[in-house]
Amino acid sequence: MKIEEAASKRASIGALFLPENAWWLFCLLVFTIKFLLLLIDPSPKLFLGDSMRYISTALTGSVPWDRSYFYGYTIRWLAVWPSSFTPLLLVQTVAGAITAIVFAIICSRFFEISRGISYFFGLLCALDPCQLVWERYVMTETFSLLLYVLALYSSLLYLRDRRIWQLAVVQAISVVLIGFRMSYLLVVQACTIVLPVIAFAPYALRAHRNRSDARVSRLGPLTTSFAHLVASVAIMLVMHSTYRHVYGWLRHREPAYLHATGLHLVSVWAPALQPVDATDPRFGELIAEGHKFKLNDLRFRNAQRFGKGFLNDRWSQIEKNRKRRNRVAMQTAMNVLRRRPLQIVGLAVKTYLAYWQIPAIQRYARTDLSYGELKEGRVETLAEKFHFATVRQITSQPLSLLQLYFVRAWPYYFIVLLAPLTCALATWVGRHRSFGLLLFIHASILMVVVTALSPQPYIRYLQPLSILALLSLAICFDRVTRRRVIAPAQVQAQERVE
Repeated sequence: MKIEEAASKRASIGALFLPENAWWLFCLLVFTIKFLLLLIDPSPKLFLGDSMRYISTALTGSVPWDRSYFYGYTIRWLAVWPSSFTPLLLVQTVAGAITAIVFAIICSRFFEISRGISYFFGLLCALDPCQLVWERYVMTETFSLLLYVLALYSSLLYLRDRRIWQLAVVQAISVVLIGFRMSYLLVVQACTIVLPVIAFAPYALRAHRNRSDARVSRLGPLTTSFAHLVASVAIMLVMHSTYRHVYGWLRHREPAYLHATGLHLVSVWAPALQPVDATDPRFGELIAEGHKFKLNDLRFRNAQRFGKGFLNDRWSQIEKNRKRRNRVAMQTAMNVLRRRPLQIVGLAVKTYLAYWQIPAIQRYARTDLSYGELKEGRVETLAEKFHFATVRQITSQPLSLLQLYFVRAWPYYFIVLLAPLTCALATWVGRHRSFGLLLFIHASILMVVVTALSPQPYIRYLQPLSILALLSLAICFDRVTRRRVIAPAQVQAQERVE
């Protein structure tokens, strides 16, 4: 009897490892890894001053004028009410696990990658250093990445099925995405047009080439594509207009995505500014005196945005009205882009090349973890509202396990920087060119955001590119393994024929 019971137990355990149960084992393994790491490294982390701006929104309801604000209300629900950051970290851990699971679903369902390779790269996604460390931070990265992966999944679903309601789902997820992180805006806007074009381009080209068909059959795909394009743009305009008006209403200002976009752009493009670009003579005079505050120095672009005594600080002392200050800065930045676009391209190239230095990329990784110190009273606020003990000088604290992992994983970031190239390769070798083309477009736009619209290299800005790099590598790896399996089989079949 005991022998039969033992055999029955072995059979039930063995059943767990049957192919049909592999999916649930993968999900279980992902969640196990995530929560084990949370147990090993459970301490919340702050990044100054983004974290404090989000916390301020959570505590007071005030909406920042230069950042997305959804995450602030998420902190209110998950951390302010329970008076602890622990529930926030728990939910972020779950969000990170779901991101890896959705990644594996994308691999297998859309790109038809084998289950083994999909699960393997899904685990790599779960252990991605660009993701793991931010699951401990009071930062929007984890939630925004999950929303980005869901938007990517919905976009691929639309390319496969081509239903207008799927475009509405893509736009709805995308609005929430930019509500968490505005750096995805260009991708969202571009895909509004790109998705219908990619979805119907093969059919329109095929109908155009087949000139023996009736005129109606040739125009059918073009008409449908145009209808989907109009619907996509209309849905986007309605949803984004609603977002902009809500943001303006909350800030008691005019509708906008953000109220500091112009100030950000003139800081990023500061070395390219010339007095003639300014639409306000006072701002032109300030630019002419740029040598006094290192306006032409590429390394001081972040200081031009936030530093005392630099461009925006000096401009704020001249023009007291925030609305006019940002409007003049935006008009000036657009003049630079229109008159000297090659200079903007040059700044982007220099920013990109700055990543490709080993000492520099290690320094960027450390800087990404935190810098500066908390203002007076912030330490007491954190202790009172969240029971979180910290020191004013954040950088004086020793690095945690995940922070060390983030810093020491610097070789991987060189792979991420090649994401547009690997996505182009995946488009060429993959089974579904339209899906691969979407990845390439995403990677290219995100790389523009990281280089042309960022004041300096940041490793955390590479986070969505890391997802695309892993996905494209999975496609290429699957292609190589399939060829190795098929080639011997073909040889054996030929030998049998002979």
